[in-house]
Order: sequence, then C-alpha cells, then structure tokens
Amino acid sequence: MISSQLLFLFSALGAVNGIFLACYFFTRRTHRMANCMLGALLLAVGIRTVKSSFFYFNPDLAAGFLQIGISACLFIGPLTYLYVSCYLADLAQATGDKLWRWHLVPPTLIAGLGVFLPFSDYPYAWRCAITGIHVYWLGYLVLAGRLMWRAQAFNRQAILLQSVYFSSCVILVAYASTRFTSYIVGAISFTFTVHITLLTYFLRADAKPEATKNDKYQNRKLAEEDARAILDSLDELMHRDQLYLNPNLNLALVARKAGNLQTTISQVINDNHGKTFNLYINEFRIQHAKELLVRESHLNMELVAERSGFNSNSTFFSAFKKIVGQTPASYRAEFAS
Repeated sequence: MISSQLLFLFSALGAVNGIFLACYFFTRRTHRMANCMLGALLLAVGIRTVKSSFFYFNPDLAAGFLQIGISACLFIGPLTYLYVSCYLADLAQATGDKLWRWHLVPPTLIAGLGVFLPFSDYPYAWRCAITGIHVYWLGYLVLAGRLMWRAQAFNRQAILLQSVYFSSCVILVAYASTRFTSYIVGAISFTFTVHITLLTYFLRADAKPEATKNDKYQNRKLAEEDARAILDSLDELMHRDQLYLNPNLNLALVARKAGNLQTTISQVINDNHGKTFNLYINEFRIQHAKELLVRESHLNMELVAERSGFNSNSTFFSAFKKIVGQTPASYRAEFAS
C-alpha cells in the first residue's frame, strides 16, 4: 500500500513540477519565443503524465480524461522541434521561423476532431491512433536532431537544449515501450527528466554571469590589431567561400570556420561595425542580390532571394528595404537599360 502511494507521488510529482515550470517559462522576458515553446512543451508532457499517473492507479478513469492526455501527445513532437528551432535562432542571433504556427495546426485540428469522435465511442480507434502519434512525435525528433547536428549544437554552450531534446527522446521511448514494461514508466521518466532539465537550467543560469563576465573581460583586452585581423579574416571568408549564400548559416558555423569563439565573433562585429551578426551577413546577401537583379534581369524575385541565401521572400524584401532603402523591384527598374 505504502509503495503504491510513493509510486503515485513520485510519478505525479514530475507532472506537477512540469506544469509549474511551464508557467515560469511563460513569464520569462528574455528569449521570449524559445521560453514559450519550452513552457508549452512542459505543459503538454505534464498533461500527458497526469493522465498516465491517474489511469495507472484508477483504470476506470473517465474516457474524456484519457482523451485529453492522448491529445496532448500530439503537441510534444512539434513543440520539441519548435523549441530547438527558436533556441538555435537565439544562439545565432537570427530571426526565428515565422511559420512556427503551421507546425501546431495539424495537432490542433486532430485534437479538435476528437470532439466529434470521442474516446468513449471509439476506444479502439484511439488506442490504434497512439502508435501513429508516437511515429509523428518521432518524426519531429528526427527533424530537431537534424537542426542540432547542422548547427553543431552538441557542446557545453547548448547543454539546456540537449537536456530538453534528449528528455523528449527518453519520454517517447518510455511511452512507446509500455507494452513491454509498465504503463507508469512514462510518468516516472518524465519526473526524472524534468528534474534533470530543471537542474541543468538553474546551474546554467548560475554559471552564466561568471562566464559573461569573463567573456567581456577578454573582449576588453582584445587589441585593436587583433580585432582588425579577425574582421579581415571574416571578410575574406565571406568573399572567398561565400558563406552568406548558405541559408542555414549561423554564428556557430562562422565561428568554427574562422577558428574563434562565437562570443568573440559577435563582439568584434558589434564593436567595430556597430551591427548584429545577422545584419552583417544580410548585407553580404543584399549586395549579392543587387548584382543578380541587374545582371540576371530574367530571374524573378523568389529566385533572387533563394540564390542570395535567404530562407524566405518576406525576409529578403524586409532586409533589402532596410539596407538599400527601396524595394528590389524599384532597384531593378532604376538600373534597367
């Protein structure tokens, strides 16, 4: 009896802490989008875990409660991917994915469909759908892992990101393997991973002021000739290798190519050019786009944007107007023979 109560307490503890932690991240001002995605992810897993905990100890739980828990699973994969995407965008000082809402449309529509096909009337269909939900979740984990691999985000600087990503992987494995283990394993795994994530976050927060202080100290000591050498090296990389044509270029990749720390690259660009890394790269892209607009007059704007290293037309038009002061079309018309 006592062991069952302790098991319930431990499994439910993670869900409760996850929900409170989600509220904390929702209210954070820094890195707003990434924190909101992490908060939503914790909330989704927390709801799923609450269902698992109660259902394990009360198999006669109302069907509607079971449906809510299963529906929450639909959001875990997309939210893991969106958190990784937003986190990496913040790390690279770039604009996040503006189409992030579309990743949440399918799970929202499917969960809404459950209103017309409730678990109480179609229990067999819902149980069969769980396998599909796990595959859907796995697909987004693969996409998120691909983003992390391409961004070289497997280092100490991104330890929180790694903790969240691998926690999502562990929870998926736990829930997908319940037929071979026990239904409560998923809830217990979340309790374990949420506390690891919590510990990672606050240890990272405690270490950050000292690291920031050391970085600033190093940047202040950077001699003018050293800064100029780094800038010349960056300019040479951009002109010789045309790194800016890579639409997935980020600060981590440039720092690796240049053989310097990300903080050093960012600080040197900011101190000597008075601009962000994102603006620095976009200026090269816009210069390339200007040449294409005049030289390749047969190309439409979408192709010009794509060949200049932009991920989307909207980003291209916005950056062009900001840097050049006019639209790409008016620039082309001005130089047309």
